Amino acid sequence: MDDKFRIAIVEDNLALSDIFAKHLIYEGHEVYKAFSGEDLDEYFAKNFAELLILDVNLPGEDGFSIAKRYRDAYPSIYIAMLTIRSGLKDKLSGYEMGADLYLPKPVSAEELSAAVKSIKRRLMESNNQKDIPKLDLVKKKLSYQRIQIQLNSKETILIKSLIEAKDNTLDYWKLLELLGKDDDLDRAYLTLIIHRLNKKLMHLSLIDPAILAVWNTGYQLTQKIQIL
Repeated sequence: MDDKFRIAIVEDNLALSDIFAKHLIYEGHEVYKAFSGEDLDEYFAKNFAELLILDVNLPGEDGFSIAKRYRDAYPSIYIAMLTIRSGLKDKLSGYEMGADLYLPKPVSAEELSAAVKSIKRRLMESNNQKDIPKLDLVKKKLSYQRIQIQLNSKETILIKSLIEAKDNTLDYWKLLELLGKDDDLDRAYLTLIIHRLNKKLMHLSLIDPAILAVWNTGYQLTQKIQIL
């Protein structure tokens, strides 16, 4: 991420949109104003923003739907939702659709600016570790530099166990146990699982092989991975 923090604001109230944009631009951010989901899509066709500020009540597609689409398309983007709907049900809906922050209207430009600073700080902290792949245990996904790969349950368990093991190394018998196997004849099965997993990891441009066979011992994870 460069010094310019890029923000896309989707707000159909032109006066409010101008106030927010002017305040954020004054603070050194790069701001794009959209008034609908279509405007936002046109912008993202050629550009990107680290933060998406969404009004819920918009003409056409509402903010909840936009949040879900953009969370699916850009997993690393931060999403702040602005709405007069301050009930718990609406907040939960916003978070379920992918929002990171839910700000009830009316919200001042100063309050929004403070929220943006907090989000930027979190992003910069995360960016300091951008060279470390992330393992999401709940979603069973590995992400690295905006690329994601889907894992199955066994692959997730294997990687998690290797991350947590001493020297990132596990014996054959322990890996077989994790797979529900306990016979030396199942070594071929383990080899196949590791081979397929290494092929998946290649899509993230990690060290090849990311999981290395250790002679007469087991396997070692050669790439540092952070568990979320």
